[in-house]
Amino acid sequence: MRRASAAILAASGVGAAGHHLAIVADRQLSVAALAALVVEPSRYHLVHQARGVGAIRQALSDFQPAVIIIEAAWLKGLSPVDALGCKENVLILLDPEDNPGVFIEAAAAHARGYLSRTAKREALHNAIERLRSGDDYLDGAIAGRMLAAMSQSGNTVAPRAGLSERERGILIRIAGGRSTKEIGREYAITPKTVANHVNNLSHKLHARNRGQLVLFAAEQGLTTI
Repeated sequence: MRRASAAILAASGVGAAGHHLAIVADRQLSVAALAALVVEPSRYHLVHQARGVGAIRQALSDFQPAVIIIEAAWLKGLSPVDALGCKENVLILLDPEDNPGVFIEAAAAHARGYLSRTAKREALHNAIERLRSGDDYLDGAIAGRMLAAMSQSGNTVAPRAGLSERERGILIRIAGGRSTKEIGREYAITPKTVANHVNNLSHKLHARNRGQLVLFAAEQGLTTI
C-alpha cells in the first residue's frame, strides 16, 4: 500500500481568498519540512492535513489547490493523474542526486514545474507563483538532468513549421528562464499576447510544456543546459 501524507495551505493577504496550495509526500516529516518553508503569515497558513491516498484525493477535491507540490520519489513511476487525480499545476520536487530513472519518470509525468528538493524558500515561492500565474517552471539546478531525461524518454519535440522572428526571440527568453510577465515587459506586449505566442510555439513544436521548449532551444543551439 502506497503511503502518503499531505498538507493543504491557504494563501494569506488581500485578494488571496480561495487560493490553496497542497504538499504531498510519502512521510509526514517530509510534508512538515516543506510546509515549514512555505508557511509565513504574509503568504500561507496551514488549514488541513490528510493521510492516505483516499483522504488526500478528497482533500484535493474539496480545496481545489492552485498548485500541488509532489515529491518525485513518492510518485514511483505514476503520473499525478494516476496517483491522485490531479491534472494541472503540479510542481514535482527532485533530489539532484536521484538516479536517472527518477528523472525519466518525472519527465513522463508532464508536470507544469520541476524544482530541486534542495531549493531555498524564495526559489520555492517563486516556482509556486510562476505556476499560479500560468507559467511553467524548470529549476536551473536540475535543468540539465531534467532535459536529458526528457530526451532519453522520447519526450522531445518535432517542428511542424518554421518560427517567426518574434517566436524565436520569445523561445530564447523562455529558455533563459524568463516569466510571461518579464517577456511581456521586454516586448511591450501583454502577458496574454505572450501566452498566445507560447501556445503557437507549443503547437508548431509539438511541445507539451516549457521544458520541451527549452530542450528544443538547446538542440538548436539557442541556449545551453
